[in-house]
Amino acid sequence: MKNSPAKPTKARYRRARLGAAAIEFACVLPFLVLFLMGSVEVGRGVMVKHVLEEAARAGCRVAVFESSSAADVQSIVGTAMDAANLSSANYTVTIDPPNPQGLQAFQPVTVSIEMNFADVSWIPTTFLKGKSVGGVCVMPAEGDGVSDPTKKAPSGKKNKKDDKDDKDDKDDKDDKGKSKKDDKKGKKDDKKGKKDDKKGKKDDKDDKGKSKKGKK
Repeated sequence: MKNSPAKPTKARYRRARLGAAAIEFACVLPFLVLFLMGSVEVGRGVMVKHVLEEAARAGCRVAVFESSSAADVQSIVGTAMDAANLSSANYTVTIDPPNPQGLQAFQPVTVSIEMNFADVSWIPTTFLKGKSVGGVCVMPAEGDGVSDPTKKAPSGKKNKKDDKDDKDDKDDKDDKGKSKKDDKKGKKDDKKGKKDDKKGKKDDKDDKGKSKKGKK
């Protein structure tokens, strides 16, 4: 008679399962770590890109003003980077056109900021190694930039005020013209009234003459 194999005890079965779980975890762990590191790195990249776009937008808002300069744009961009704790990173600011003063109305102004992602990464870069991140903003200029005072430029802030003044002047002229026309009409009505009075007096005289003649 053959001896049947001994049934495994609960303790032996538990130890066997623990060993299998450890092997499975060791196989999955590298992929889990890579996934977590990639998520952190990509999330940081998206966050930095959003900050750079906001800083570029702030610089562009300043660049579109008629009296602004490149130094003003650099200053506001630096303030935005300081607020996001990115001032220590090496970044470059590009303004197109380089000198935003004296721009024509609605002329496009571009402000772009770019930096190396390795300078702002929270972990040693793996997925985005050697990549750069940046933000760009484009807005129309608001100044007129017209050197000839007799030439009228498209409407900016200044030109809107000038247009309003021109409209007020036109309204004043219209009012004056209308008042003169009313005066002429009033004088004409006065002359007509005097003429009617004279005619009425003449009719009264004729009536009196006729009545005297009838009495005779």
